[in-house]
Amino acid sequence: MGARLADLFILFVSGRVRAGATGYPRLRPVTNQRNWYALQARLLSALQHTEHPILNNTVLLAAWGGWPDAAESATRSLRELVRQLSATRFASIDPEEFYDFAQQRPVVSNGPDGARELTWPKNEFFYWKADDGGHDLLIFIGVEPNLKWRTYTDLIHQVASDSDTRLLVTVGALLDSVPHTRSPRVTGSSTNEFLGKGFEHIRYAVPNYEGPSGLTSVLMDRMGRDDVPSASIWGHSPHYLQVAQNPTLTHAILSELQQFISAPIDLSKIARESEEFDENLVRALSDQREIEGYVKRLEERYDSEEEYRQSPEPAALVKELEDFLRQQRTTDGPAEDGEPDD
Repeated sequence: MGARLADLFILFVSGRVRAGATGYPRLRPVTNQRNWYALQARLLSALQHTEHPILNNTVLLAAWGGWPDAAESATRSLRELVRQLSATRFASIDPEEFYDFAQQRPVVSNGPDGARELTWPKNEFFYWKADDGGHDLLIFIGVEPNLKWRTYTDLIHQVASDSDTRLLVTVGALLDSVPHTRSPRVTGSSTNEFLGKGFEHIRYAVPNYEGPSGLTSVLMDRMGRDDVPSASIWGHSPHYLQVAQNPTLTHAILSELQQFISAPIDLSKIARESEEFDENLVRALSDQREIEGYVKRLEERYDSEEEYRQSPEPAALVKELEDFLRQQRTTDGPAEDGEPDD
């Protein structure tokens, strides 16, 4: 019986017998394998280039619209960089395979000539080359996909690898219980102690979050398999402000990103928008007594948290003490002959 099954399997793979035609359990037809390769080819073709730039020592900045983009602060930060640097669009990811269009619907609008225009979710790559031999920039601005996250991040990884990416920085914004009356909170984290040459001064805390993850974690994991270090920057937007954009938070995120970019960034325009935004906010909330009381409580908690954050961590204090004692032993040298060791 075993030999009979083996013979039928050989005939089946060679295409000379149909699956299930012999009464034996149906086997996977070889055409499925061809379909699998066709699917992979279609997914790879989703990556569309208009140019193949040669980049060196590159920093990849990435942000996604959707949940990780409260008040559009993350994507707007990178769009502002694209605008100021005149970064060149050179590649994109076709959205067809990665979105449930019943959830992430295309947007229809009227063009300048009155014609109706349909806009699908965009995932675009831009590049900027440093003139002084510094770090080139690869900027990715997309929309968080609904499907095939691993394939989607593989496509980003492919462009990053072709662009000599040495560091990944993901940018996000989330709704949080923070007051609008204090300086915007921007936090950074990294699982890498060393972010690479030129970034030795940047020290972010190791993330301690455990639970469901987002696309940023998936991409960081993919890049980490190639030993590319990564950092994650998050802006915190007041959850009680239902606003389309928050230029104050955008300004704070750009200020944090400045340390990763070789070119100076002009923040004056965003600063003016932020000042006007804050003034309008004060007027809009001036007669909202309930919100005013809530903001006061948020201020107290914010101030307490900031005081704690600025205090040295216990582990850091212990390490500092150990380093001091180690230095003292080195300075004192070994015990002299005839004297007992402590």
